[in-house]
Amino acid sequence: MEEKMGLDRYFARTQLAKAGIDSVEKEECLAKLMKGSREGNLCLSLDQIGYAIRDLPASLVSEGKESFPKTPIVFQEKRYYLQKNWVYETHILQQIESLRKRGSPSYFNCQLFNEGVAALVHSGQLLEQQAVAIRSALNHSLTLICGGPGTGKTYTISHLVQLLFQSRIISEKKQYRVCLSAPTGKASSHLMGAFASRGLSDKDLHVEASTLHRLLRLQPGESDLFSGRLIDADLVVVDEASMIDVPLLAHLLGSIGEETLLVLIGDPDQLPPIETTSLFSEMASAFGVQLETCMRTDDTHLRLCAETVKKGSADEFFKTLCSASNNIKRLDWSFDHSLPEKLYHKIDPLIFDTKPDPIECMKSYHRFRILNAVRQGPFGVDNLNRELLRMLKTKAQSKSWVVPILATVNDSYAGIYNGMSGILIGGIAYFPDPTSGIMRSFPIAPPYELGFCLSIHKSQGSEFNEVLALFPEGSENFGREAIYTALTRTKERLEIVGDEEILRRMIGTSFRKRSGLKERIERCHN
Repeated sequence: MEEKMGLDRYFARTQLAKAGIDSVEKEECLAKLMKGSREGNLCLSLDQIGYAIRDLPASLVSEGKESFPKTPIVFQEKRYYLQKNWVYETHILQQIESLRKRGSPSYFNCQLFNEGVAALVHSGQLLEQQAVAIRSALNHSLTLICGGPGTGKTYTISHLVQLLFQSRIISEKKQYRVCLSAPTGKASSHLMGAFASRGLSDKDLHVEASTLHRLLRLQPGESDLFSGRLIDADLVVVDEASMIDVPLLAHLLGSIGEETLLVLIGDPDQLPPIETTSLFSEMASAFGVQLETCMRTDDTHLRLCAETVKKGSADEFFKTLCSASNNIKRLDWSFDHSLPEKLYHKIDPLIFDTKPDPIECMKSYHRFRILNAVRQGPFGVDNLNRELLRMLKTKAQSKSWVVPILATVNDSYAGIYNGMSGILIGGIAYFPDPTSGIMRSFPIAPPYELGFCLSIHKSQGSEFNEVLALFPEGSENFGREAIYTALTRTKERLEIVGDEEILRRMIGTSFRKRSGLKERIERCHN
């Protein structure tokens, strides 16, 4: 941490020295700007940085009139950017405006498409809000379909694919190509599995899934925004779009050709990436189509608690929590030496007299999950996983025992992706096939981490029957988005462990990073 703070100071001193300036106050301002960028903010306000930055010369600061300014700092509308952040945000803004102005591709029969949408609404297969999302996807080359878990985002997309496929002009387009993608291999394989379960296959319909990096043919660390590589597809669907960071979003938007539709789906209220900002929430509030009817859980208290967290109302949250049914409650546990033992007794039996059935073990594993906002520290994910494994080994002795794991690499040949859940039984790893769900065995386990307890970040895109959510000290750094994400991972039951003051501080703050994208989009339309 001290080393990074030293780099912030070094940046500030270097820039000021070039301009012949020796000022502790101005150095402090530039160091704050660098620190804010390092923490994932694209820009900071004048109040956050300090007013001494206003007196910097034109050789250091320029107004936001150019896409590629020559100065290291850019100023616009009381916001200050590092040059690279301004370039990214401006590039993304330009791509959004270009894509949103495009109409439907030439090879679609719009009348047939609209008639198909109307028929699905009339028959009750689509809600009106889902129909609005589908129509938007045809009228713009970029559409955001937003909603919490269980609102039918994937269901809506599957109907969109069918309608677009049926409405194409066959004589001009021999094969309709759909690319399904996501920031992680786990999420992209989940999306492919959902499509396969709906029977979306045809000799004239080609559907494939991949991670965003693979789809964009990007190598780690690649930063060339202007390679000119376009995605060869009629429709590109990206799931878990709230997890797309700024550089990846810039590459994605720039890869969409004239005859390609791009649909981003996700929940704008979930946690964004840890180390950088995600612009999905800003884009969603500017032009996203919101799906609001939840069909995942019948428990109104779970939904109400999630809504109070989204609003940032701690008083309403605790009031709802106190009046809730047994399906959601706060446990009176302390974060002390007794916690691992209590967690161990919450886990389904992992010790067997004979070798257990891997399929049944995976089903049990998915019914209940421990989630944690914090990764490091005595009560973070890593340490609790080690403690739970130690306790399991001690209690199992010579019997068969099962260890839940998470893959930490992408292996498309084996069909294993980073974040995918599996189990270890007697040294053999078992992972489900991402499309069929059939359990497969791997005598040599791929790189993995323990999965008794998951970070809330890694739980995104998953759902469980029951969740036990831990919010130890340090959770307040992740804001209300961490509580909301944990709340919306469960279908039936939620238990919370956390100090009330920490929970209140989380609900009262947001983990969102700062950008000027939403205001700039709105200004373009005024």
